Amino acid sequence: MESNPYIEELATYLTQLTKDEQADVLDFYSEYILDAQMTSEAIIVHQLGTPKQLSRKILADYSIRALDNEEAGQPHYEPKSKKNIRMIWLVLLALMASPVAIPIVIAIFITIIGIFIAIAGVFIAIIMVLLGIVVAGLAAIAGGVAVFGTSIPTGILFIGTGLVAIGLMMILAPIGYLVIKALIQMTANFTQWLYNRYVKNKNKRKSEVA
Repeated sequence: MESNPYIEELATYLTQLTKDEQADVLDFYSEYILDAQMTSEAIIVHQLGTPKQLSRKILADYSIRALDNEEAGQPHYEPKSKKNIRMIWLVLLALMASPVAIPIVIAIFITIIGIFIAIAGVFIAIIMVLLGIVVAGLAAIAGGVAVFGTSIPTGILFIGTGLVAIGLMMILAPIGYLVIKALIQMTANFTQWLYNRYVKNKNKRKSEVA
């Protein structure tokens, strides 16, 4: 197949994909360009965007597909929360690269950043609460040991209180983790909806028209 500078540049932005995935993508767009008789790079860019813009959409699509495969029970090689965060970032890049009205892009970007700030606030609050419980528990245990020689009941009370605090922390820590994980999943679902609404469907309609 004749080399195409557009396809060659697109390939340089797809290194996050496997070799087979890269080959599939490049073959697809090479054939698409030929079938649509796009005879100049200006026409290709007008239809598909620059190679960098197209690569962002492709990477976002593959990232969403990987999450869908994971939910279908197929093997995965990294934690789902990490995949969600990666997918959110790729979708944001795809949205920024898509020909959507600037006010919409700004509104989406601000919304996603606001959600992440909220998640970070919840995370920090949970960490501070857990640290406070641990410090209070350790202080109670230390105080109980210190007074144990002079007042056994008081020492037992302090040590018991400290152990209860540490036990409470061990219960709350997994709950906090699940809360953060759920918030990230909700954000991922929202960004996936945005991608389907403003990028994927728009590209599909454009392909049908072409």
